[in-house]
Amino acid sequence: MTLYLEQSRPRKAFKNLLGNANHLIITALVGLDGIERGVVREVPRDLRTVWSPKDAVSSAKRSRRLILDMALIRAIDAIDVYLRLSVRKPALVQSDELRKDLDSAGLSVFRKLQAVERHCPDLDMIAFALVFLMVTWRNRSAHTEADRDAPERHLALLRSNAEEVAARFSGLDAEMLLGGYEAMRPVTFKEVASLINAAHHLVADLDALLLKSLDIEQFLKDVVWASLSDSQKDFELIEQTRKRRAVSVWGKDPSDRGDAVLRLLSQQGFSTVPGKQPTGAVIPADLIAALQRQTPKSVLTWAGPAN
Repeated sequence: MTLYLEQSRPRKAFKNLLGNANHLIITALVGLDGIERGVVREVPRDLRTVWSPKDAVSSAKRSRRLILDMALIRAIDAIDVYLRLSVRKPALVQSDELRKDLDSAGLSVFRKLQAVERHCPDLDMIAFALVFLMVTWRNRSAHTEADRDAPERHLALLRSNAEEVAARFSGLDAEMLLGGYEAMRPVTFKEVASLINAAHHLVADLDALLLKSLDIEQFLKDVVWASLSDSQKDFELIEQTRKRRAVSVWGKDPSDRGDAVLRLLSQQGFSTVPGKQPTGAVIPADLIAALQRQTPKSVLTWAGPAN
């Protein structure tokens, strides 16, 4: 039986963080609009706080800017989470060179994106350019001294592909976007929505690339090893945890072992059904069958990091 992994755990974590961000931003802006138009005049009792602005309209406008700035921060954090999880076992990033570059970037999302761009030149460059713009725009608004300027080649790419930018990102005006960036004005909702959309595109593109390029047997070993290391009990050594977990799956009667292995892999995101447009990793049936034939002792040897 062949198994499929259409999207990685890091991408699921990214989506959980960013999810339906645009809907939530709109919800907040609708509330602020109610304040600006005088529909909302007092704080709900449930909030149990005091709200008595000298100028409610001015406060609402400043709050709108805060929400949009925070949305950029959330989007950048989600990208950072994806990249950080991608180098953890089971590692989606298997390239030693890319891993080293990501590690050397430290806490800088900008430098991490530069590392990805160097090693993955075939990614969606328009989405890449918009994400670089998002990171540097956020840094400028936060008055940070580092990573304040998007690479000029990306700005030029957006200018020369203005029609495609508009077609792909809900009519986004590249010239207006870049003019606002250069003037360091606050981002608009339309711009924030498009930048978040670009982040989704870039992560989806990168995820598909990394999944397709996996050494699938090594990745499967890492998945099994990580699963065996889960659920450590109090006062239990990690070696004991792995043995206990191995016995719970591969210690079953051979007639039940195969299904137990499939359940374990299902919990790790694998499916027996391919996506409508398969873009992920494929684990061939012979590799799954070999895994199902393992014993508690042999699977620990097979999946162990020394192998």
